Amino acid sequence: MTDRFAGWRPLVERLGLGAVLLYFGAAELTAPSQWAGYIPPQLHLLPQVPLLLAHGVVLFAVGGLLALGAWSRPMAWLGVALLVSVVLGLLLSGGGTSLYVRDLGLTALALAFALEREPGPGLDAWLEAAPRGRRAPLAPLRARRAR
Repeated sequence: MTDRFAGWRPLVERLGLGAVLLYFGAAELTAPSQWAGYIPPQLHLLPQVPLLLAHGVVLFAVGGLLALGAWSRPMAWLGVALLVSVVLGLLLSGGGTSLYVRDLGLTALALAFALEREPGPGLDAWLEAAPRGRRAPLAPLRARRAR
């Protein structure tokens, strides 16, 4: 019974992970000061709002590209790296809270998707299946000149 839906698993993983990263990226971009408490104490020497804005931009971009299915494999691994940094930041700033557990689960989801063989339907698959045009439209002209 599970084999029937196995082909949908990567799509669900990719869309779920992309939606979460888009949401939290947008939240950091619209209200960065609300997220300042989650920055680990070791990074408090850095300006917090620009740091959160940069993190929000990266989260939003990775989430958007995952949702579209563009560059799925590299974006999945970047998502894993971002979520590992969030989990480590939460661990350093306060220990295992419910946020820590949630982000640990999201990290596992990102890792599961990054390890998928195929990313499922999306921009990657569409571009791969698109017919290729002629590679060298000037080849007949070059052949005539060579004669």
